[in-house]
Amino acid sequence: MQSSNFDFLRQPFPELHTAAVRAEHNAKTDPRAACFHARFTLEQAVNWLYDNEPYLQLPASENLGALIHEQTFRENLNPPQLFQKVRLVHKLGNQAAHNPGDIPPKTAIVVLQELHHFLYWLARYYSPNGKNLGKQPFNPNLLPETTTQTPQTLAQLQTLETELKAETERRRQAERQRLADKETYQAELQQLQTQIEALKTANKREPDSHDYSHTLDEAETRRLYIDVLLREAGQDPDAPHCREYPVTGMPKSTNPSGRGSVDYVLWDDNGLPLAVVEAKRTSESAEAGKTQARLYADCLEAETGQRPIIFYSNGLKTHIWDDRGGSQGQGYPPRPIQGFLRKDELKRLIERRHNHKPLFNCCADSDIAGRPYQQEAIRRVCNVLAANRRSALLVMATGTGKTRTAIALVDLLVRANWVKRVLFLADRTALLTQAKRAFKRHLQHATLANLSDGDDPEAKDIVLATYPTMFNRIDKTDRDGDRPFGAGYFDLVIVDEAHRSVYRKYKFLFEYFDSLLLGLTATPRSEIDRNTFEIFDLQEDEEGHYAPTFAYELGDAVDDGYLVPPRTLDVPFKFLQDGIRYDDLSDEERDEYEERLADPETGEIPDLVEAKALNRWLFNDDTTDRAIQLLMERGVKVDGGDRLGKTIVFARNHRHAEHITERFNRNYPEYGGTFAQVIDSHDSKAQSLLDDFSRADKQPTIAISVDMLDTGVDVPEVLNLVFFKPVYSRVKYNQMVGRGTRLCPDLFAPGVDKREFLIFDLYGNAEFFQQEIPQTHTKPQPSLTTRLLRERLNLSQRLPSDNPLRRQVLDELHQHVRHIDPDNILARSHREAIDPFRSRARWDKLSPEDLETLADRLLTLPSSQPPESRLMKDFDLLCCQLQLAIAQGETETRGFMNLRDRLRSILDGLTDKANINQVREQLDRIEDAREESWWINVTPAMLEALRRHLRDLVRFVDRDRQNLVYTNFSDDVGEIEEVETPLQPTGYSLDQYKRKVMAFIRDRENHVAIAKLKRNLPLTESDLDALDSLLSSPEAMMAIESREQFETLYKPEKNLKWFIREIVGLDRQAARAAFEQYLDGSRFNANQIKFVETVIEWLTQNGAIDPGQLYEPPFSNFAADGVDGLFGEAGADELFSIVESINGSIDAYSDIA
Repeated sequence: MQSSNFDFLRQPFPELHTAAVRAEHNAKTDPRAACFHARFTLEQAVNWLYDNEPYLQLPASENLGALIHEQTFRENLNPPQLFQKVRLVHKLGNQAAHNPGDIPPKTAIVVLQELHHFLYWLARYYSPNGKNLGKQPFNPNLLPETTTQTPQTLAQLQTLETELKAETERRRQAERQRLADKETYQAELQQLQTQIEALKTANKREPDSHDYSHTLDEAETRRLYIDVLLREAGQDPDAPHCREYPVTGMPKSTNPSGRGSVDYVLWDDNGLPLAVVEAKRTSESAEAGKTQARLYADCLEAETGQRPIIFYSNGLKTHIWDDRGGSQGQGYPPRPIQGFLRKDELKRLIERRHNHKPLFNCCADSDIAGRPYQQEAIRRVCNVLAANRRSALLVMATGTGKTRTAIALVDLLVRANWVKRVLFLADRTALLTQAKRAFKRHLQHATLANLSDGDDPEAKDIVLATYPTMFNRIDKTDRDGDRPFGAGYFDLVIVDEAHRSVYRKYKFLFEYFDSLLLGLTATPRSEIDRNTFEIFDLQEDEEGHYAPTFAYELGDAVDDGYLVPPRTLDVPFKFLQDGIRYDDLSDEERDEYEERLADPETGEIPDLVEAKALNRWLFNDDTTDRAIQLLMERGVKVDGGDRLGKTIVFARNHRHAEHITERFNRNYPEYGGTFAQVIDSHDSKAQSLLDDFSRADKQPTIAISVDMLDTGVDVPEVLNLVFFKPVYSRVKYNQMVGRGTRLCPDLFAPGVDKREFLIFDLYGNAEFFQQEIPQTHTKPQPSLTTRLLRERLNLSQRLPSDNPLRRQVLDELHQHVRHIDPDNILARSHREAIDPFRSRARWDKLSPEDLETLADRLLTLPSSQPPESRLMKDFDLLCCQLQLAIAQGETETRGFMNLRDRLRSILDGLTDKANINQVREQLDRIEDAREESWWINVTPAMLEALRRHLRDLVRFVDRDRQNLVYTNFSDDVGEIEEVETPLQPTGYSLDQYKRKVMAFIRDRENHVAIAKLKRNLPLTESDLDALDSLLSSPEAMMAIESREQFETLYKPEKNLKWFIREIVGLDRQAARAAFEQYLDGSRFNANQIKFVETVIEWLTQNGAIDPGQLYEPPFSNFAADGVDGLFGEAGADELFSIVESINGSIDAYSDIA
């Protein structure tokens, strides 16, 4: 006889059973304790999943809120609506532990019902008897009506919570320590996870008949969801005039009486409405309440004279609509929000409608960010915000002042009353420390708190935090149930180093805060992924390109003199390019080769060690020694050439870094072991070493790093970079080059500044990135799941109709489509296509049109079936490709043989894991499939059996089974030559000028006449004579061949001075100086500043400009009617005057005949 709704947990999960029953026994007699214990039970179940489900990835924070919001946790839930049930148990459990308000028994019963659904799902898929559980409906009659226990007080529960947390953490840490201490326990954990994976696979084959639905009516939605969210925001839903507030003035078409009743009205202390909340039942869309909420706001505005903020919610999704906010009261469109706003936050929004200043009237403080590109960046962001957009992304190269630009923007927005509180997020505490110093230096009036240092954030203007720290904070509520960091706490969130990995891991954090959002990144615009652009609401143009709000990249900064350029030496080591070939070695080296590289079982000796093996698992002393020697001899030096400048060596892996250090200390013992040191994550004291490296007067001088110094480390004294590894990402390459670009005054001597730095490129990276790789805009690559499903569909069509494997494959594909949630945003537009394929019969007679619909549309959609690990899906895909090749009669092809060898390599790896029980059980099957004879008459069915038995075991295969090898073969270095460093392209192309004559003139830019032309200085007669002599000299004749042929390049349209200026361009400082007075002040908007910057860029590249050109592209791109429309008549005349004065020094008079 059933004694509890949770009897199904008794055998597989006895501890969860005990905890759940404790919650159940208190439901009617002590509802607060019931909700508390339900939350505790949920936490234990979630922790069990993270310990045992290999698909789940631990978030940065391990509190319950972070665990349940982690993307893989949500993906693992089936059906998806389980997430909202988990979320409700979490929220109401928190309320029970921290809010003194009354909790009625019916609330506790709903919490237990939702917990029951989740725990049933856990047992259904993760217990041995899961597939036989059948329907297990929640029975309220099993809840005890009475108890002999005294209800627990809030204080008692809070004490109990502390004790339970401490005990749970102690047990979890002890278990983790036990598993980490010994390899046998690691194998035990792997075996357990494999058993669980097998259980899931077996259980999901049986259809799940449990009814997971539990629709709340509107009253329950308010009580269980909206009331909780309001209390978290410090609002009291039971306050006078809050619930069901009567209004008049509703449209007669909706109510003939003109009366209405607002679900909630949130009031200010002065009796004016701050917000209206319209609630809908959970089964309805929140959007259904949008119009009604707006009509209520109309009524309240007519009654009180103040228009409230509008909220509408179904408890699961909430939207905010400030239709009078934003620039000039135009109103923001509705947007999702993760809760409600506190009273002071609502007041700020309403007050801001009247007291914020138009941003085009405000100027950024040039003392904080005075460089022209910084001013333009700020103006661009202001333009975006003034257009009622709420996100912006700045792409600025390392060293160009991203943080200063952000600080100047904060200062402007605060002065304009657009922003009060700011959150600055970064991924490392060191970056927060730097940012806090910068804020303190430039915004002395602002109060600051660095959460990572333990600062108190209360009432602070600017809060700084790492992503994990803030992730932890947003889940916390105080003892009154309030959430200190609510959705509306910050007005602006700044994301430092905004890139893909940050958003993948902390997406919820950016969705949580209802604020303006500013992203800062040094990643070149061409390398930013689409998801990042979309987070900042940046749309693609007609050609499929995305553009950030503003970009100022490495090439721009080098051209403008704000960063120093690199020189790159290409160092072609033979072994690093071609590998080590046995036949090329001396007799003595061959002996060493045979000794070190022969197969220990067969004695077989490879003909070649491929180049990719070098510095991965084979480390050759001579190669490393020569590289170090080259650095010590040719590296840029300081102290009058006596000491090597600060140097970063980018190593391939930690063992490679250690090898470099060992060889350095062996060859240069006089430096005492501190001159060159490894700085990477393997050393707990790495930050201390990095601090020493950052100081010019301390060791190490050479920092050998694996990834740690690739980004985010700014040491202006760096003069040498050694690329001792290949780089395949342009983003990473530019970041690594950026380590040397910082300006460093007086580095060599007083008045002798750092002008460049040197790159030793040992792997041909510069050449790789110099190749013109066309930018393609193709469709996104299909996911691994989609590729597998498409291959399985293809396989089904290649097998006979009566083949059991065909029916099995079609069954699985049908299950995938049947479990597509039609309400998923990706699936909504495909509903009509999905419905016919929910019938299994449809799959037995698929037409060509059906196959196209499935492959191109339905198999790309997410399904609520339990997800599986990537390793398992990779193995499934490999087996399916082999099955397909067999079905198509392609077993003699090279492609089939390559696939077969890949599978046999996996089998080889499994034989090394025979000590694991699950592998040992399948050892006969594994050994059979390794034999050549097994493959002679192999069938798709044989491979299917192999796949099903081994797919759970592939996780045990070591990814890298190669032992480390150390050699000392004599390496050769080819000709070392300087090559161009490929910076991100930014300006106008110079390719058209790179002909023989133009190269001759550019090589002589220091000639007195050419130098004056470049610097916009007038030429004297003697200058012209000197120029004539140069062009008549023997060396000139070698280049220009004859004066007559030379003159055809520019006559009759231009004169010689104009032609030379076009070749050498106008000095950038001279061009800027010409426009300096014109740009002085803050009278121009961002487009006008950009126009002038474009003119300067044109002059720098082309030397002169025809005034008529200002009405043509690229200048006409700024305004359809050209310069007059952009600047007005007076401004355009002044601009033309400057252009004509620049052209005046190279006009037709006083030219050489």
